[in-house]
Amino acid sequence: MILLDTNSLIWWVNRHAELSVAALAAIEAERPGGEILISAITALEVAELAQAGRLGLRMEPSAWLAQIGALAEIRYVPVNNEIAVRAATLPALAPGGLIARILTATARQYGCPLITGSAKLRAYSHIRTIW
Repeated sequence: MILLDTNSLIWWVNRHAELSVAALAAIEAERPGGEILISAITALEVAELAQAGRLGLRMEPSAWLAQIGALAEIRYVPVNNEIAVRAATLPALAPGGLIARILTATARQYGCPLITGSAKLRAYSHIRTIW
């Protein structure tokens, strides 16, 4: 089981060269039969990026996310109360803004590594990351 951050999801779907070899290998290792988690906060960020014109999608964000969600190994996970509280009470408060804290708390909640290119999150010792 792994959790993708927003950039990792976008780069994986678009087969973008910015996705590291290790990140791609970890994602592909979950296919088929594994589990790739995507936080609801990532759906929010995808929609915001598309709305701002920073992410060119050929369809509405909800349709794009639904296509990805149709893959057997993908599971969207909510930002529930437990994750929200964890995000506010992380040890040595995780670097980055609210989205980074929610992703960090989600990775801790599910006990899985976060696929992220963020150097700040990779340096945070309270979660496992892959890049």
